[in-house]
Amino acid sequence: MKKLALVALALALGLALLVAAGCGGKVPQGAIATVGGVPVTQAQFDQYINQAKASAQQTGQAAFPSVGTTAYNRYAAEIVNYLIEQQLVLNGADKQKITVSDKDVQTQLQQIAAQYGGTQKMYAAAQKAGMDQAQLKTYVKNSLIGQKLYQQVIGKSTPTEAQMQAYYKANKAQFDQAATRTVRHVLVKTQAEAVKVRALLAANDTTANWAKVAKKYSIDTGTKSSGGSLGPIKTGQMVKPFNDAAFSLKINTISAPVKSQYGWHVLEVTAITPAKKSTYASAKAKIKSTLTSQQQTKTWQAWLAKEKTAADIKYAAGFNPDQLTAAPSASPSPSSTK
Repeated sequence: MKKLALVALALALGLALLVAAGCGGKVPQGAIATVGGVPVTQAQFDQYINQAKASAQQTGQAAFPSVGTTAYNRYAAEIVNYLIEQQLVLNGADKQKITVSDKDVQTQLQQIAAQYGGTQKMYAAAQKAGMDQAQLKTYVKNSLIGQKLYQQVIGKSTPTEAQMQAYYKANKAQFDQAATRTVRHVLVKTQAEAVKVRALLAANDTTANWAKVAKKYSIDTGTKSSGGSLGPIKTGQMVKPFNDAAFSLKINTISAPVKSQYGWHVLEVTAITPAKKSTYASAKAKIKSTLTSQQQTKTWQAWLAKEKTAADIKYAAGFNPDQLTAAPSASPSPSSTK
């Protein structure tokens, strides 16, 4: 999500220059690179850096690395590479004369607005990310263009029957279904509390009472509002004391208090699903989806590599990603394109 927000703002802010720019042999003033003669701007790069700094502050992460450090240069190289890739996509779409209509853009905006709970909330969220209404529309338009290009590049990727069978043979175990137990629990701090909770549940083992007891006593914030439900678990998925209890209990039996590193648990197994061996027929749909995705990714990455080779990419001093990662002192800054 962070990358999408950054890409959105970069594309929106840089669109006018990117579209209007012509070809040239040098990196022009105010640009960090050119891709097929089209500039990638310093403003785009700076916006990525500034948003990354703000994000680090808002989420309480460690301080953003200082200019000149290895960590900063690696981050800068990643940003430059990402901006280059985005421009390759825009250039490729332009070559293929890919366009989207205003109606398409409006339809997509309506779908986004529905997710945010209304148009005003959507625009408020965009503004918080650094985009005004026009910039958001530009981002949506370019996203739709990129999606069209992607579909055109990957074409119809369908693995053969032989490929799918070979994949199943090599990865058969991953399609087997392990035994699971559906478990609910109440977690408390002390053994005395666990004894009390167990008595309450043993006296009334209904789902309604589990919901009441879990809500009142459990300190597990992830399950206390859902009756203590953990859903189906596999052996080894939980900490050992809990796992041992869950996989030794008879169904619909309230456990004795179980101590773990998190506190004291009272649990119950409400369903048991035995292990099941897969067949090619049962795994085929998943295999087809996996191999199709792999083929599409491979095709797309090959297209990007080809376009990158053909694009005659030029970098301003201090912005070549290879040099950034190799030489920490080659730090990009607003003055390095002058």
